Parts: sequence; structure tokens; C-alpha cells
Amino acid sequence: MHGTFMRKTLVLTIAGVLGTPAAMAQNLALEEVLVTAQKREQTLTEVPAAVSAISGEMVKEYLNGAQDIRALAARVPGLNIETSNGRTQPRFYLRGLGNIDFDVNANQPVAMIFDEISLENNTLRSLPLFDIERIEVLKGPQGSLFGRNTNAGVIKIDSVRPSEERNGYLSAAYGSRETFVVEGASNFSLSDNFHMRASLKYQERGKWIDNTVNGPGDDFGGFEEFAWRLQFQWDATDSFSAHLKLHGFNQDGSDPNVFYANAIALGSSGLRPEFDEEIVSNDSGDIADLTLDHYGGALTLEWSFSDDLSFTSITGYDTLENFQSADVDGGEISFNPADIGQLGKQVFFGVATGDGLDDLEQFTQEFRLAGQSDRLFYQVGFFYFDEDFDLINQDFLTPPLTAIVTQHTKSHAFFGQFEYSFSDTIALTVGGRWTDDEKDLSVGPGVAGGFVAPASIEVQDDFFNWDVALTYDMSDDWTWYGRVATGSRGPVTLGRFGFVSSAKTEDTLSAEIGFKARLLDDRMRWNTSVYQFKNDDQQLTATGGAANVNQLLNADQVDGFGIESEVDLQVTENLFVSANFSYNDTEIDDPGLRDDLCGSAPTCTGLDPVAGTRVGPFGPVTEVFIDGNPLPRTPEWIFNFLLEYTHPVQNGEIYFNTDWNYRDESNLFLHESIEFVQEERWLGGLRVGYRTANGMDFALVGRNITDEVTVEGGINFLNLTAFVNEPAYWGGEFRWSF
Repeated sequence: MHGTFMRKTLVLTIAGVLGTPAAMAQNLALEEVLVTAQKREQTLTEVPAAVSAISGEMVKEYLNGAQDIRALAARVPGLNIETSNGRTQPRFYLRGLGNIDFDVNANQPVAMIFDEISLENNTLRSLPLFDIERIEVLKGPQGSLFGRNTNAGVIKIDSVRPSEERNGYLSAAYGSRETFVVEGASNFSLSDNFHMRASLKYQERGKWIDNTVNGPGDDFGGFEEFAWRLQFQWDATDSFSAHLKLHGFNQDGSDPNVFYANAIALGSSGLRPEFDEEIVSNDSGDIADLTLDHYGGALTLEWSFSDDLSFTSITGYDTLENFQSADVDGGEISFNPADIGQLGKQVFFGVATGDGLDDLEQFTQEFRLAGQSDRLFYQVGFFYFDEDFDLINQDFLTPPLTAIVTQHTKSHAFFGQFEYSFSDTIALTVGGRWTDDEKDLSVGPGVAGGFVAPASIEVQDDFFNWDVALTYDMSDDWTWYGRVATGSRGPVTLGRFGFVSSAKTEDTLSAEIGFKARLLDDRMRWNTSVYQFKNDDQQLTATGGAANVNQLLNADQVDGFGIESEVDLQVTENLFVSANFSYNDTEIDDPGLRDDLCGSAPTCTGLDPVAGTRVGPFGPVTEVFIDGNPLPRTPEWIFNFLLEYTHPVQNGEIYFNTDWNYRDESNLFLHESIEFVQEERWLGGLRVGYRTANGMDFALVGRNITDEVTVEGGINFLNLTAFVNEPAYWGGEFRWSF
């Protein structure tokens, strides 16, 4: 009775505020959102977990102006995305859990599943997004169905698949910084039951950053990318189908990332007033470079033995080679002590490094059996993962120093999920997965010479993850759910220039409760969840501090809690608004855990208790206690707002879209300081255009339209070096959908 009263009061209140009783009578219902968050097609309401979905059309809007996957940061409650490697190796953070490690072989607690294939290595995740059907963000542990390294959640990306419909498009855009983008896709029916889809994307940008060391002229910022995808769908019989995907991606650029020496002033946060993102002082010659070649394929075979029993096999293979190098200190070397802390200067010595993967190979295989009776749905399966690569670390000293890191990972798992409906309104979901992980890592000198002491690490562990969820349909338009789940990030190894370390398995226990509602005659969708989690043996990465190396740590415990809420509302036939927010609080609970305070010159202003000093490679290193600190790169508040308005005209419509997102500030590293914070920011996008009745679209587009440039990350072992987000983009775009 109390719940019904609350629901009716809420609906009447919103209707009163809108003041549109006539509009409510119209058929303005939002489309039902279908997702595959549980490896089967369901409505968003049926999934007993927090899931956010971004449509393919919205992905196109966010990626205007050659944006990469980082453009999705803060579009989803609790999601942050960043990288210290430019347009490669995105790092995802969900509900505060992520990994700031910049090493190429770093493990992440957020998995990325692209067309049913888990892409383990961060470099594999550099794929551009195009011809996308939907992106689903699954929050909280997903260990039962998606396995290892998903204790924070999953980014699940599905491309548009072949069908008998033509369903194609072509688009071209040109804008700021000589940015040019063209992409397209189309289905082709080769027979009544054999269909193909071809998709491609090409984008380039001119060099737009002037390196003052080389004199006038643009030296950095340019790139060229080409990606393609071929898919074949064969519906052989009513009971058997096969889907084959082949894909490739080539990337070349003048830099993986641009670092700005002393972009942050001592004793303050944020960029100093005289900072200009179009001017840099890098003195490492022509080493700044980026190359990447990624090819792969996936084969999905499906047998339907009856309407209630099916078997699926998914086989994936990916191979990749890349190398990227940069002037990491970000400044012009000087031997004058008066230049310490000066914008664009690095005093006494500099650091320029490169990292790359040689012949990375990843193979995955999943078998899954699914069945359904009157009240029971079940799926059980087996998963196998094999990854092998050589990682190249190069320090451009005189003579240069090169290390080769060889890593081999094997993992296999058995999993199952069962959903039982006690009645038409109550359902119980139970899942479990047993996983065995093995990882071998060895480090040795490379062909370029230099002394690197050989070292090796072998780690192995097996673990069991489970989840239990209860769904209660309080009415046709209001569903409550509760979920308790565990997740694990398997043991990890790290080696950089001979510095090796490891961390044992990280375990997560999470509990959440939430509701999913459809209100105002299905014109409004409102989803909310409240959660709390506890991580045991949290894997943390101490980056930099004393030198250009990383060190793995295990914190005894990390606690977190928060709330997420999303609202979509079709206000009128021509006006749609969407808004979401998240609050997330995390805290490291380990009284003895230490991190190296930034080893900058000048040294940053630390805010943590000093634990002591030790001898480091360049002199004494100050260690600080980090107990009680929040996790890095995890803003407490994220807010997102979208408005779409259309106005019909003869033979088409004029439309206006704008989206805005706010991200609170957060620490860049495990230790706290005044200087090294990821700044709070508001970023806005705009699209104004004319869409014809026959599918043509002419638009003016803008990203970061207020030109807000802020600190995205930093280098804390030399000076107050920072890297920043992209400045404003303005351009024109033409699309033709057919």
C-alpha cells in the first residue's frame, strides 16, 4: 500500500510539473531497451543488476570530431575513462574501481567485451567505435558470466550485425585541427539465408601542436587511422546458424600523448594561467611516434535443438603489434637551477621512453548450453583464454636501454547461471564460476643493449565467484531488485626495465538494491541503484614517485558505497531529455600501506603523513601513509544531461541536440597532494542540423564547445608535468542513411 501510494504521488507530481495532460494521451511511449547483459536478450527491466545502455545513434553523437572511446567518460553514472597513452590503451573505472597503471601489460578490473570477445590487453581496446548497435555498461561484479577481471564491471560493445535489410549509412565530416572523418556501412544479401555487412572508418588529423625546441611549425598532434570490419551471417537451417567476423585496425601518429613540463604551478591545482595546449617544449628529437596494427576474427556457431534448448560456440583470435614513444618529462633540458618549476623546462636530465607489443596473440573459446522450462532458465558453459606477447621497454639514453618482457597467461573456467520464477512477480537468479589462472613473466635485455638484470615471476591461483539476485515486479511498471555478488581479479605480474613485482588475487564482495520504473504512460524511464562493496587484497599500482617505474601493491581492504540514478523522459512529441548522476565514495583501509611521494623537482605539496625515507635511484625517497585515501581517478560526483529537440518542416525536420557532463575532481595518484588532481570540469556538445525525409542529414557539430582544457593526468617522478583533454572542436558533417 505504501509503495503504491508513493508511486502514484510521484507520477501525479511529475505530470503536474510538466502540465501536459493532452500530451500524456498521445502515444509517446519510449522504446523498450533490449540488452544482452546476461548473455541472452532481455529487456533492461528484466536484468537484476545496474545496467546502462547507450544506443548506436548516441555513440555517433558523442564521437564527433574523431573522438575515441574516452568520449563516453561521464556519459554513464559511475564511469570514468582516461589514458596516459593518447588514443591507445583506455583505462576504465566503474564505481571507483580501476587501475592507473600505464604499463602495456597492466590488468584492469573492468572488462571490455567487443562482439562477445573479451579484449584483455589495454592496447587491444584501442579500437575505434563505428557502426555500433549498442553499448552496455554492467556495473558491479560480473564474475559468474563474464569471468576474471570483471569485479568492477563490464563494458559490452555490440556492432550492427548483418541482416536481409539494407540498413546502411555513409558519413563525412571536416573540422578543427584539419580533422577529417569518413565512415560507412551496408548490408549485402548474397542469398536468402546468407548475408554480409561491411563497415569501415577512416579518420585523420593534422599536426596542431608547436614544439618550440624545433622552431616555428606544428610538430605534434597528428594521426591517421583506418579500421574495417566484415561480417557474414549464414542461417543454414531453422536450427543452425553461423556468424563470422573479420576486422582490422591500423593507426599511425606523431605522438601517443603530449606531456607538458611544469604545466601545474607549485602550490596550486589545475593548469597555470599562461599554459597553452598548442605549445610544448620537447627536446627528444623525432622519437615521438605511434604505430599500431591489430587484426582479428571471431566465429559464432549456434544450434537450436528445440525451442527450449540451444548450444553456442564462440571462438576468438586477435593479434597486435605496436610501439609508441614520447618525451615523458615534457620539457626542454636546462642546467640552470633557476629554471626549476618553469613552464616547459626540465632541469639537469630528461626522460624519453617507448613501449610496445611484439606479436601479441590472444585466443579465446567459449562453449555455452542454455535451456528453459516453464519457470526455469539455465545456462552452463566452459571458457578458455590464452595470451602470449613480448613487451618492449626502451629508454632513449646514450647508449639506449632496452628490456624485453615476455608474458604468457592461461586461464580456464566453468560457469553456470539459473533463474527460477516462483510466481509472475518474483524471480531468483543464482550464478557461479570457478576459474584457474596461470601467468608467467620474464625480463631480460633487448637487442639495443644496456644493463637489465634478468628476472622472472610465476603466479597461479584458482577462485570461485558467485552472485544471487532477487527480482520483484511490484506492478507492470515498477520493478525492485536486490543483488549480492563477488568478483575476482586474478594474480598479476609486472616488469619494467628489470623492476619486477606481483600482486595476489583481489576479491570483491558487493551488495546493491535498486528499482527500474516506467512512468507517465511509458513516457518516462527511471532506474536507480544503491550499492556498497568491500575489496580484500585490492591490487593497487604505485606509479612513478621515485622513478619511471610502477610497483604493484595489495591493500588489506578498500571500501566503497554510492548511488546511481538515470531518467529518460519524452516530454512532448518533439522534446526528449535524459539525465543521470552518480555519487561514489571509496576509502583505502590499510594502516601500514605506503606510497612514494612525488619525486618532482620541485617536489609537490604532499598532504599525507610522512612514513619515512629510503634510498632511491636518484637520492632519498619520501614515503607516505595512504590509509584513508580515496582511490585515484575516481570522482565522487558525475552528472550528465542530454536534450534533443526536433521541429518538423516541409520534407524533413530541423533538430537541436546538446549534451553536458560534469565530473568532480579526484586524485591522480595513491598519495594526495595539492598539485596532482584530475580537475573537475563541465564538457558540452552540440549538434544543429537539417534532416530530410529521404535520410540525408546536414549538421554543424561541436565538442567541448566551451573550450575547457583541464588536467587529465600527470607525471610525478620528475616535475609537475601534466597531460590534458582535447580542446574545442567545431565542424560540419553530412550523413546519408539508406
